[in-house]
Formats: sequence, C-alpha cells, structure tokens
Amino acid sequence: MFLGILMTSLMLVEPGEGVEKYPTAEEQLLQAKKVKAEARGTKGEARVVALNKACEAYGAVLEYWPEAGLITAEAAFRQGEIHRGLGRPGPAKGAFESAVDQGASSGWEARGLLEIGHIHRRMAEMKDALLYYERALKLENVHLRYKNDSREWTGKVHLKLGNWEAAIGSFVEWANNSEGPIEVVKATDLEVGAWIKLGKLSKAETRLNQLQEEMGGLAEEPTKESAGLARAIERMKSPSLLIKAQEEAIQEATAPMAEN
Repeated sequence: MFLGILMTSLMLVEPGEGVEKYPTAEEQLLQAKKVKAEARGTKGEARVVALNKACEAYGAVLEYWPEAGLITAEAAFRQGEIHRGLGRPGPAKGAFESAVDQGASSGWEARGLLEIGHIHRRMAEMKDALLYYERALKLENVHLRYKNDSREWTGKVHLKLGNWEAAIGSFVEWANNSEGPIEVVKATDLEVGAWIKLGKLSKAETRLNQLQEEMGGLAEEPTKESAGLARAIERMKSPSLLIKAQEEAIQEATAPMAEN
C-alpha cells in the first residue's frame, strides 16, 4: 500500500475534479494553505497522502486563477516546495518555473529562480545552476536577501568546480552587500577558504586579520546581536584550514633539507 503511494508521489499532481473552485483567487489560495496545514504532524503514508492533497489544492489556484499574478505565483511556489520535499525534482522545477513567470519582478520570481538553481546544483548540473543564480542576481526591485543568496550559492558552486578566483569574487560581493556583520563573517570565511585553495596563504591570513580588526570589538559588546556575531566567528572553518595549510607548507619547504 505504502509503495503505491510512493509511486504516486513520483508523478506530477494536478487538481482533480474534487477540488472546489472558490469565488476569488485569494480564497482559493487560503483554502490551499488550510489543506497544507492539515499535513502538519503526519508521518509516513499519511503524510504523503496529505501533501499530495495540498499539492492538488495549490494546483487548483493555478488552474482556476491563471491570471491572478502574485497569488498564482505563491501557489506555484508552494506547490514546488511540496514536490521538492517529496523527491520530485521535475515537477518541482515546473512549479517553480510557473512561480517565476507569474511573479515577474517580485520576490516570487527571485525565489523561484533560486530554487531551480538549487535543483540543478543538487543534480550536479552546475552550469545550469549558475545560470539560474545569475538570473536571480540580475533582477531589479527585489529584496537584497535574494541577491545575496545568489552571490552565496554562486560562490559555493564555483568552489565545487574549483574556480577559486570566481568564487572569491562572489564572496567579496556578498560581503560588500551584506545586511549585517554576521553575513560578512560567513562570506569572508568562505573567501579565505578559496584563497587557501588557490595557494595564497599570505592573502588568506591578511583577510582573516582584517576581519578580526573589523569584527572583534563588535563581538564583545553585551548585546544579543553581538552574541550571535561571536558564535558566527567561532563557527568559522577557515582559521583552522589556514593553520593546517601553513603547517603543510612548512613541511614541504623543509622536507628536502631533512633528506639531505
């Protein structure tokens, strides 16, 4: 029985005849959200059934109200999230594409592009992932958060591909356009890691020292924000990576002397 449900979950779920049409797009979306809420706390087979029902409800918004703009865009995005969560990358991508089309010049367009980029990245389709992240970055009149998400993931993909200089460029842009010091720490941590990979250890050390000068005082202030910043600094990976790289460089430099 459960296997049959899982097989069904691999298919694109469309609204069926039993999905009622509501008087307005707003009401249709609200009803879909209520159906989605019913999936909370469910597990196993019951959860798959509940989420498929929610997927149909969101699909009804797209079917009945295709010209409702941002309302349809949100419904498409939420449907994409369900498909993604149930392991259906193809249908998820299609739903996110609908969110992009319906939510032009809005946060839904940006979020849809980012999610499609993530799908390609998880499937190791890195060039396609970069294309979608770049599209999100080029959008105008969208929240800075989405642009910085693009910069972050563009840099991470370049790291995966071994494009160290391109990765550094993305992380520097992220830090320069950050919404706060914690983002600066995260971006610089990744930047320093790329410098290490590039073999520029002195540059990596310089950037870490600069970050310490910029953030050291802020992290010591008795505020909630400063506590969060201190935790972000503690979680940095690049300091230990730099120490290891420096030790290895010293060993390589002294190895010939030891042999002689």
